[in-house]
Amino acid sequence: MKTLVKVLFISFSLLTVYLHYLNNISSQIQQELYQDIASGNFRESSTARFNVLDLDYPNISLTALPMKGLVARYLYLGARYEEALDLLNESKNDNPFIMYNESLKQDIFYKLGIQDSVVYYAEKAFTGLPNNQKHFIDLARAYSTYKDEKNYYKIDSIFKKVETTDVYQIWKFYLASVLTDESLISDYAKEKALYVLENFKDVADEQLYLSAKYTINGKENIDKSLSLEQEGIQLFVEERFREAALIFEQAYSFDNTEYLHLENAAICNYKFGYYDRALPQLKSVIDTHSPNTGQSEFILAKIYFEYKEFDNACEYIRKSAAYEFRESYRYIGEYCSSTN
Repeated sequence: MKTLVKVLFISFSLLTVYLHYLNNISSQIQQELYQDIASGNFRESSTARFNVLDLDYPNISLTALPMKGLVARYLYLGARYEEALDLLNESKNDNPFIMYNESLKQDIFYKLGIQDSVVYYAEKAFTGLPNNQKHFIDLARAYSTYKDEKNYYKIDSIFKKVETTDVYQIWKFYLASVLTDESLISDYAKEKALYVLENFKDVADEQLYLSAKYTINGKENIDKSLSLEQEGIQLFVEERFREAALIFEQAYSFDNTEYLHLENAAICNYKFGYYDRALPQLKSVIDTHSPNTGQSEFILAKIYFEYKEFDNACEYIRKSAAYEFRESYRYIGEYCSSTN
């Protein structure tokens, strides 16, 4: 009996050591794979080590990815697509909930240009894990690349499942997808583009904002407004204020999402002495766009002071100061003392 116990203990110990050895070898090779994948390098020396790697134990990587899926990703990097697909098919039951294999299959079929398979696996990955950024981008790309009218409108339907996300890259790719055919842009897409302009102001990504503007007003109109803006700036520098005001007004007519066009027109009208034109424009900037910079409030205060409407002048100079518009501070005493 004691001999049997010893044999079992030794066997268990040897098994434990062997399993530890397998884990150690796997960890070393995983580290190399992750480094190569991150750098985009495919090396035959790394693939040679697969021969000593047991992909069935451990079958899950240190980052919870299927081991065969991880190796398949590496083979994909080296354009060895058939081998990669074989491994993905073998590991379909290894942590299937993260949809890693489906996502990678979509990548492979996209490289191979097999349309039906791209759409099928992109839809499967997104349906299984919809809040994943890559899954949304892949599916939106599939619909926009292999687009017909039916697939185009599916872009809206899949975005509705993730529209509460604060990942701006998802919003950016959604807008880029709907812009593949401006004639089919929906009211829903325009509504979401406006949401981007209002709620992603702190994101430093010019392409995101341009995509939103293109979605709302069309690329041709936005490009015209940007060209007119440069013309207006040059006229302002030359102190041709009334002409500049007309150009900025025209720019705003092409892009009514850009408050600066309207504010610049108002400033030019103010400098020209055309107060009756500047005043409603400034109020529109504040009420419609709410830039919260204090500049429109500052110019309004100056206009009201010129009109001797001292209560309004005091109100707006205080509002301007509340937004920390520097020039307003030196006028508060003068404008508000006039109300007494």
